[in-house]
Amino acid sequence: MKLSSTRPVLLSIMLIMCSFFIKLSAQVTIGSDQVPAKAALLDLKSQPADANNVTSKTGGLGLPRVQLKSKSTLEPFIPNDANFQSNVDKIKDLHIGLTVYNLTNNLSIETDLDKRFREGIYVWNGSQWASVYEGSGQRYFFIPSANIPLADISGNLLPEGTTYDLYNNIYVAQFTKTNNPTFVSSNPDLQFVPSPSNTRLYAANELDYIITYYDENIIKVNSVNEAGILNYDVLSIDTTPASFFNVVFVVKEDKLK
Repeated sequence: MKLSSTRPVLLSIMLIMCSFFIKLSAQVTIGSDQVPAKAALLDLKSQPADANNVTSKTGGLGLPRVQLKSKSTLEPFIPNDANFQSNVDKIKDLHIGLTVYNLTNNLSIETDLDKRFREGIYVWNGSQWASVYEGSGQRYFFIPSANIPLADISGNLLPEGTTYDLYNNIYVAQFTKTNNPTFVSSNPDLQFVPSPSNTRLYAANELDYIITYYDENIIKVNSVNEAGILNYDVLSIDTTPASFFNVVFVVKEDKLK
């Protein structure tokens, strides 16, 4: 009698265990008993989506906080030792998508590019740690068309070493409604063109300035400093359709936020 009565109990336990493992291998919701979104293997939410598609008012995902060592290795999780080097491709590929919140913030002191980090979220892409901020914030932008002075009011060539403020005379002057009388926007609330990753203009010391082309028959560029001041010599005022110059503003790495 005892043996026969035990069999249904054992069978029930086995069925419960099988059901448990089947659920583990399927889609999972954490935070509530709601059904996960169709394409989500893991769905974190504390409530059904409301009219604004909000699924949580109690909290979010807390990423592991770490101090990354090198952009090209998985330290401190996996040592950069002989085993890592011998299996480097396999190990790197297996960890694609690994996401952490990095606490290392050494841009002002570290000169080794492989070890330079800013604080924030990083994702391992199979070859290196990539900052999600660098992916979302545009790193450079071209300044709009503008004329730089070549002669004085009498038509005489400007002297050697003439300077021109690229930052204020072009960037600030054209990107703000206050300084640009021809500034017209479909959105009346926009009073300036915001930086690619923030709702403000970049400051002069947050940018690097690169000249990629100029007409060498018209001007000779001597330098451009950290404040965006161009120093140049005027060679001629006989301009042609090729008489222009291109300037790129590059956002400094530690200002991408």
